[in-house]
Amino acid sequence: MWKPNLLPDFPRSHRMIFAFSVFMLIYSVAMGYGAWTTDPAAAKETIEQVINGKFSTIIQQMANAGWWGQTIIIFTNNLTASLLIIACGALLPFLPLLMGVIPNGLIIGLMAGFYESESILQKSTFFLSLLPHGLFELPAIVLSATVGMIWGGRNWRSILKGGNFGALGAHAKASLAFLPLIFALLLVAAMVEVLVTPALM
Repeated sequence: MWKPNLLPDFPRSHRMIFAFSVFMLIYSVAMGYGAWTTDPAAAKETIEQVINGKFSTIIQQMANAGWWGQTIIIFTNNLTASLLIIACGALLPFLPLLMGVIPNGLIIGLMAGFYESESILQKSTFFLSLLPHGLFELPAIVLSATVGMIWGGRNWRSILKGGNFGALGAHAKASLAFLPLIFALLLVAAMVEVLVTPALM
């Protein structure tokens, strides 16, 4: 029987994938910010598309909501993204990097460059304002990617080694053990993003 655990075991395999995902996140942030140096026009067009597409819908939803309603909107959006990352990883282990870690890093880097190019915020101020909720949200995203990649890797290893489909349930159980921690991190991140981050920015 599956039992929720806020602090599940984090073995060496998970730590290695987590560290690699953090590296890819930082590299993606640098790539996103560097895009403003190599091709400012394309970088501005990309971030405007992101703002008009992804962020505008959330902003509209949050316009008439109180702080708790805004928290729920942000939390639900991030939780949906995290669950999708995990589910895709269970099918193909490389998808969490392509769908979760790298896009998030690129958007952060592009946003930092956008605010700086428009003389809204210096990059140091932007990253400092991102830090409070990022301390919870980014680990949740990276952890989701880690869980998805480990889950998918174990699934494929079991299938390729004699078609051991019976082990798939055990892999799912081990992966689902991380959901309460991801849930808690995203909830705290959403509350901080609503109550703290706007004041800092």
